[in-house]
Amino acid sequence: MLTNGRFSAPALDFAKSQRLHLVDRNLLAQWASGSRRLWEILRAVPPPRRPTSLP
Repeated sequence: MLTNGRFSAPALDFAKSQRLHLVDRNLLAQWASGSRRLWEILRAVPPPRRPTSLP
């Protein structure tokens, strides 16, 4: 689940119970800026099979 805002405590609890991955405004900014790769932000996302580099 992705938001440009923040998640409430009940939303965090629900996401945990449903095994959802949450990306809030801070993680979204890091991802969008290119400073962090998606698989670094969401540990459950595997890295690509081929190495990639940041621009």
